[in-house]
Amino acid sequence: MMPAFYVGVLPVILSREIREAMKYASETVTIKQYSTEKVGDGAVLLSVLSVGHSFVFLRVGAIGLPNRDERLNIGEFLNFTAGESVQFEIRLLSVAGFDTATFLVTRIQ
Repeated sequence: MMPAFYVGVLPVILSREIREAMKYASETVTIKQYSTEKVGDGAVLLSVLSVGHSFVFLRVGAIGLPNRDERLNIGEFLNFTAGESVQFEIRLLSVAGFDTATFLVTRIQ
């Protein structure tokens, strides 16, 4: 039987894929505009190029791999593969003061 939990009164059934993704820890990282941070135990480099009122332009990369430039609105995410079978979800949680962005970084594979 699949694990379930309750939201309100409705049970939510967790698929095997979701349970597998949840076994990895998440980290929250706050990055100032024009700065780079190592995330995902140093596997991923995340640079904030520009911060708007509800979005961010960022560059994601890893040593030996090409960079990827993206725009994320609050709540949106991107999946980034950092080497063989290591994949991360990077989700924009918030922006502040037009110069700071907060992300949730989760290894999903």
